Amino acid sequence: MLSHLLLMRHAKSSWSDGSLSDHERPLNERGETAASAVGQALSARGYAPDIIWSSDSTRTRQTAMRLIRAIPGAQTVNYNSNFYHAGVETVLGICGKQIEPAGKLMLLGHNPGWAGLHEYFTGQYHDYPTGACTVLQRTDYQSGDWLDPKSWRMIDLILPRELESELER
Repeated sequence: MLSHLLLMRHAKSSWSDGSLSDHERPLNERGETAASAVGQALSARGYAPDIIWSSDSTRTRQTAMRLIRAIPGAQTVNYNSNFYHAGVETVLGICGKQIEPAGKLMLLGHNPGWAGLHEYFTGQYHDYPTGACTVLQRTDYQSGDWLDPKSWRMIDLILPRELESELER
């Protein structure tokens, strides 16, 4: 049974190569650093995902790989082209067709959908910058629907800019 649900927007991407499609844009240097820092924070705080369901864009793939490198142990990543710029209803529909995984699951994608997912599960609006990661803990194991927002409580919101300022201290 799922104990934690993590929602993460891809890290900061590069706009330097105008010949690339949006889907092909890679992380920039700041994004690479941020993705690694978020992975380290997730591991240090005990929230490291066991499985990642991710958009298949270049920047989400690179974010996932940076996370995995920063987290000890094996994680599984499943890429889904339908997560690319998906809205809340689409993501919930895709997830609802899957068997509920065990442990800690991360959903990795793009705005505006991921800001919407944050609001759906927490009831709170957030502008959800690149690299943001919401950590939700399961509070209701009795509900048959693991996507019911009443089954979750936000326990952390990891923002790369806050991790940067922690490192500067």
